[in-house]
Order: sequence, then structure tokens, then C-alpha cells
Amino acid sequence: MKENVLENKKHGMLVLILTILLYLAACAGTFAGGFLLSHGKGPVLLIICIVWLCIGWIPLCGLKVLKPQEALVLTLFGKYIGTLKNEGFYAVNPFCTGVNPAAQTRLNQSGDVAPEHKKNTLAAAFGNENVSAETANKKISLKIMTLSGLRP
Repeated sequence: MKENVLENKKHGMLVLILTILLYLAACAGTFAGGFLLSHGKGPVLLIICIVWLCIGWIPLCGLKVLKPQEALVLTLFGKYIGTLKNEGFYAVNPFCTGVNPAAQTRLNQSGDVAPEHKKNTLAAAFGNENVSAETANKKISLKIMTLSGLRP
């Protein structure tokens, strides 16, 4: 399998601003559509605005933030899509899932896999303590791993 590095996805801020503006327009359109509906006009504007208010959050699920020295492997329904390697604010397909291929390894010194005793605090707060921290973090650390050698 060949690695596909996604370089042209740094449109996160544009997607965020556009989604917020469309939400504001949908709120205003809902009030205007209700006003027009009460005066005997068609309900088309009201229906469009309500549909956007219901499903307009989906593009926000595709926003990903990467810090320096991090990578994110993206899959779409199990099929490899690509890898984000540079830092930035990305907009990807909202149905893509981040996968950490090193999640099942024992490379605890790299920082990309949490130790087994460390649990996800959010899951523990809701009473589900069986979820580990490695399922919460799908980002891969690209920092150089060093092994501590034995001193004589």
C-alpha cells in the first residue's frame, strides 16, 4: 500500500466560518419563513432553513487540528483515504475516521500510545471505566523516539 499524504486540505477556518454564517442565515430565514407563512406565502424558505438547522452540524465533524510533530491516518468506512502530516487546521470528509495503527503496540516511550493503566477521564466520569485513553487519541506522534540506555 502506498502512502497518500494529503496536502490540500487546510481549509478548516473557511469551513468553520462558512458553516457559522449559514447557521446565522438559517436562523434569520426561519424567522422570515415563519413570518411569510403567517401571511399566506409558501413554506419553502422555512423548510430549507429548518433542514439546515438539523443537518448543518455535519461539516463541523470534519474539522481536524494537528499540532507540530503529529500525523493523522484517515479512513472512510475502513478504506484508507490518506495521511495528514503537517500541523494546521484541516477540513476533511466528515465521515472519515482517524486511525492510529500503532495503538496496539507497546511503544510507551514514544507518547503516541497511552499506558494501559491510564484511563480516559471523560469516560470514567460517566461511569464507563473500561474505555482506555488510547481509544480517545487517534493522532500519531512523529517525535523521535529515544531509548534510555543502561549506564555502567
